[in-house]
Amino acid sequence: MKLIQIICALLVLTAIASASVSNRDCSLDTKVIGSWKQDGITITQYSITIENHTNKIIKSIHIATDRTLTLRDSSSIWNMEKHSNELTLPAGQSTIAAHSSHTFYCILNGTTRPNLYIKSISF
Repeated sequence: MKLIQIICALLVLTAIASASVSNRDCSLDTKVIGSWKQDGITITQYSITIENHTNKIIKSIHIATDRTLTLRDSSSIWNMEKHSNELTLPAGQSTIAAHSSHTFYCILNGTTRPNLYIKSISF
């Protein structure tokens, strides 16, 4: 019985450790570059910077989003790859160096700032 409790506790700790991403490890900074009217619709361009605050190289990062990432069209995001409701680093920029950053850009319909959060990071 004690062995089962120990195994369960280790599984819970492993799940917590792999799921947690603290703000001191990495952060997202979203800025409006500009907005304009096109065919009666407001269009807004954003820059989003991923800041690596650690001494480690980020080997991969998954950023989750929702319906607020309303791209103007399929070519309206660059320096990042979109897979359904998730963003990942592009093939040409597969890592983020220690204490460095990576900026990507998108053009969205409307003025609603996209909801983005770091889902996972691999160092």
